[in-house]
Amino acid sequence: MYQPFESAILTVNPGDRIAKEPQTLVDKAKQIAVDAPDITGDWIKVPTYFIFEYPNGEKKALHHVKDAKEISDAIRLARFEEDENLIIEPHKPHNVNLIPFILVVLLVLFTIPILIGIF
Repeated sequence: MYQPFESAILTVNPGDRIAKEPQTLVDKAKQIAVDAPDITGDWIKVPTYFIFEYPNGEKKALHHVKDAKEISDAIRLARFEEDENLIIEPHKPHNVNLIPFILVVLLVLFTIPILIGIF
């Protein structure tokens, strides 16, 4: 049956919907998108908004679907800050094992006279 766009259910999870009226950070932090068991029986609870505090002190509520890319960027930023003191070593060349190469060359050198003698 046809439903007008405003009354149609557009998402699987009712918590995925973004409220039309503005909400505070506290209200967004309380909103839950999924609160149900998954196929394994484990209870899954997913917040609709993830609250991030950036290094400059700004707090931002990011929607778990709409702002997924920005959430990924914020996680990468947090990991970068966490690993800030990590010392990255320069690339070291791989040690090539020469024994198999030498064996192949010797095999070729020994088989060439045999092949020449046969043909």
